[in-house]
Amino acid sequence: MKNRGKSWMMFVVIAVLLLVTMGCSKVQEANQKETQSTTYEYTVRKGPLIETVDVSGQVVADESYEVKSLVSGIVKEVYVEEGDKVKAGDVLVELEDEDYQLNYLRALQNYELAKAEGSELFIKQRELELAIASRNLERTKIRSPIDGVVISVEVKKGEPVGSSRVVAQIVNVDSVHVEGAVDEVDYGKLEVGQRAVITLENLSNMKAIGTLSYVSSVARTSGGLTVFPIKVDIQKRSGMEKVVPGLSCDISVMVVNKTDVITVPVNAILRDPKGGYVVKVKSGEEIEERPVEVGYVGDFVAEITSGLEEGEIVVIDKNAASSFLQGGLNWDRQKLLQKFPSGSAPNPMKFLGR
Repeated sequence: MKNRGKSWMMFVVIAVLLLVTMGCSKVQEANQKETQSTTYEYTVRKGPLIETVDVSGQVVADESYEVKSLVSGIVKEVYVEEGDKVKAGDVLVELEDEDYQLNYLRALQNYELAKAEGSELFIKQRELELAIASRNLERTKIRSPIDGVVISVEVKKGEPVGSSRVVAQIVNVDSVHVEGAVDEVDYGKLEVGQRAVITLENLSNMKAIGTLSYVSSVARTSGGLTVFPIKVDIQKRSGMEKVVPGLSCDISVMVVNKTDVITVPVNAILRDPKGGYVVKVKSGEEIEERPVEVGYVGDFVAEITSGLEEGEIVVIDKNAASSFLQGGLNWDRQKLLQKFPSGSAPNPMKFLGR
């Protein structure tokens, strides 16, 4: 009985040892697989290359005026209220004009007398006095300089106003553009004439097409960052009546828009110690470093102008930063979080239209 018990115990010990050995073997195998998965393969294809510079912006009116009185007087009548639509030339405010009428009549009388009795120089003097009196009389009627909407009225009936006093503010809400500011890192990518997409999140993500019309040649500091102001012209169309000055928006300026080009993720490109750049190309079971020429380089993908053919397979080290970009921007987590607030890093293939 004792021998039988010892045999049973020995069997249990051997079984436990076998299980432990198998477990260690599986752990080692898993570690090897994990080590082998530090690279991934990318099949080279031709497709579109689209790169944008994305900034926040605001809708701004092309025309916005502070309407001022050019003569002094007492407000006789105010003809508009906030929110009224007006046309260029409409009278907004009228001043009492009796004194200006009297000055005009005196100037007219003096001019007629000069024509009958005075010299040519005296006539010219009286003619100028008449023109000034006529102009001042006309200025007692303060008119809108543009078509637009009255956003404020600054005076009341019976109130005295002086010359240069603001009486109203007018904004043309039908003619607008978008303003923003780009980081100095993206400044060199911008050129006047590039197309842009404007997204108005507060209007159910309404989109409008625009054209980059201005890039400042002088930087300014905003929130501790060096930025360059930009302007994008947009054309309002039917259904965009609610796109009015003051709305916030997102601006995506298309800095690259190529079709049928070969691209690879930027961290596939390695600096060749002999000069130039190489990528690792899989040929059967072999991997060779092949020289390539690089065109446009974006945050995530780079254009290959020669050295690769469609259908070839490039091997990329997931953990190695691109020596081409000194830091592998397409796997830089902070860069991705800035570009994609959701926090989910995108697949580089997304930027190839695949």
